[in-house]
Amino acid sequence: MSAPPALQIREANAHLAAVHRRAAELEARLDAAERTVHAQAERLALHDQQLRAALDELGRAKDRVLEAGRPRAGSLHEAPPASNSLPRHDTANRRPGRQDSGTDAGQLPREPRPSMDAVDATMEKLRAQCLSRGASGIQGLARFFRQLDRDGSRSLDADEFGRGLAKLGLVLDQVEAEGVCRRWDRDGSGTLDLEEFLRALRPPMSQAREAVIAAAFAKLDRSGDGVVTVDDLRGVYSGRAHPKVRSGEWTEDKVLRRFLDNFDSSEKDGQVTLAEFQDYYSGVSASMNTDEEFVAMMTSAWQL
Repeated sequence: MSAPPALQIREANAHLAAVHRRAAELEARLDAAERTVHAQAERLALHDQQLRAALDELGRAKDRVLEAGRPRAGSLHEAPPASNSLPRHDTANRRPGRQDSGTDAGQLPREPRPSMDAVDATMEKLRAQCLSRGASGIQGLARFFRQLDRDGSRSLDADEFGRGLAKLGLVLDQVEAEGVCRRWDRDGSGTLDLEEFLRALRPPMSQAREAVIAAAFAKLDRSGDGVVTVDDLRGVYSGRAHPKVRSGEWTEDKVLRRFLDNFDSSEKDGQVTLAEFQDYYSGVSASMNTDEEFVAMMTSAWQL
């Protein structure tokens, strides 16, 4: 005997609901898998870009080293011309067994002065390690250290600095790290001034490059308060043509926020300061040979 029609309908509806739930679960899994694949593809593309930038920088560094080691006319590598006017050491009254120190009596012999002090050499070493990770290497270090600054004091002690370097996989020995901390301990408190250190770590930029970076930031900072927000971006950067906005997956505000995240610190607070903007573009600048090339890129990108 068959079940009553009402019962059959309820069972059919229950079965249909179960099928719908299963289909929704499968669709959710498929969406998650698709997002994972897209994220991995974006990471691979970013890693490829960073690797290419690192290889380009290594090639330029090699060229600079070779050029620096090549003697030039009139350089210090050439022997000075002989001259009868050069002073001669008086050897007539030299005592037996006494070596000429090349100094006046009563003075200690001077040690040769290095062309670069130890802290400058350490900063060059640290900068090279950051740039070997691509254009965002220095930005990544700056983000991480600002995150370590829990109390907002804009300073780190020697232990925090050393642990931070170790977590980032950057190699400095204890003496080098302590030397850097002492150099940027501006108030004698035993802590490193974070912003001064990061400013010194950025690759040196010409006035032309610094000026065009400041001009781009000023264009974004429509309110003039020194901080760029999503509200500032409206009317300057449009996200309407973004594929995910056109598909309805993202709002335009989300696109603007994601855009800010490129420059923002690790806290991702939706606000970008001039220092964070400079951190980002200092790495980009290091990968571009000429001021003209960099200024043209910035002018085109920001329609200055």
